[in-house]
Amino acid sequence: MPMPASIRTACLHSALVVRAPVRRVGINAVFLQPQMGGIETYVRSLVPALLEARPTVELSLFVNQAGKDLLAAEWWAERVRLITHPLLGRRYTRALTELTVLGWLASREPFDILHSVALTGPLVTRPAHVMTIGDVTWIRHPDPTELQTVRLWKIMVPPVARRADRVLTYSEASRAEVAEDLRVPLENIDAIPLGPGAAIGAAPTDEAELRAKLTLRAGPIVLAVSALKEHKNVGRLVEAMGLVRKSVPDAVLVVPANPTPLQTQLERRASELGIPEGVVFPGWVSEADLEALYRYASCLAFPSLREGFGLPILEAMRRGLPVVSSNTSSLPEVGGDAVLYFDPYRIEEMANAVSRVLRDRGLAAELERKGTDRQRMFTWRRTAEDTFASYERARSRP
Repeated sequence: MPMPASIRTACLHSALVVRAPVRRVGINAVFLQPQMGGIETYVRSLVPALLEARPTVELSLFVNQAGKDLLAAEWWAERVRLITHPLLGRRYTRALTELTVLGWLASREPFDILHSVALTGPLVTRPAHVMTIGDVTWIRHPDPTELQTVRLWKIMVPPVARRADRVLTYSEASRAEVAEDLRVPLENIDAIPLGPGAAIGAAPTDEAELRAKLTLRAGPIVLAVSALKEHKNVGRLVEAMGLVRKSVPDAVLVVPANPTPLQTQLERRASELGIPEGVVFPGWVSEADLEALYRYASCLAFPSLREGFGLPILEAMRRGLPVVSSNTSSLPEVGGDAVLYFDPYRIEEMANAVSRVLRDRGLAAELERKGTDRQRMFTWRRTAEDTFASYERARSRP
């Protein structure tokens, strides 16, 4: 029996009904403060890319006072709302207020989406909740200095992740691990690659001034842009430098990072290896000094045991610097065939990779060329477009 025309028309009309696109987005950046490295780069790069991808979107960021001061200096700050609240971002209650107060605050706003961009967020909120979990290193390789925080995360993060309407991460490697460790259905997780790191902004410090400031001699610089945490594997890189300097005696490893207790151990080990001047920890450096390190270094060494993505690889490629890297977790997804890889547990293999790039200018030039092409595949615009697609999937969840 043929379907009546009135029913057929109603069904067609129903099929054509499309939800209005996402117009109002709240971003949970309550954690944000200066000198946070990759996650700070993520926020400061994603927000303007979202605005560029959807000029009509209304963005609001929940921040603490330090985060508000940081973002207020951005060129795009006048196009967003920076929302603070006396209960958000306090040192000892931040996690609890993200679970509770933030959800209430977001529910009072006309948001289509609340995007929690760094691991934690509210258990309950009215808008669709999208949650970014960059990796599960805190489960698989927790840092000894963060064990109390990790215990808290193990209690908080899994239930929030399972209740979220969508979970984002940066790589397929992390997507599989998030699904396994947090028991989030794989089909609810989107792997969205990041852009090519921080933009080239500040003019680099003059090389002579940089070397004087950081007490660097005239030899080649091996740059390791890495936090001083155990999974970053800087300890094995220090060991490898003892071997590198046998073939390149004036090579120096520079690790710009916030100081941690691990730094003292690494400095002591460098002295035991007889290379105290071959390893330099300058602390957190200015944007101008970091640009100078990227410009004047001979290679980037990235020895991590695991990463959710690996922004410094693309930042180095973007600046024409050859890269040698660990071959684990997400890093081959990022580096492709434009990186000289090594096993991060094998110190001699790591040293050989660094030495080859320092001594073989043909190889270095090939890696520079491939890296320049590789980093063009990653754009913050693509990250923003894929993020909006995830927002739409989150809204359509039953």
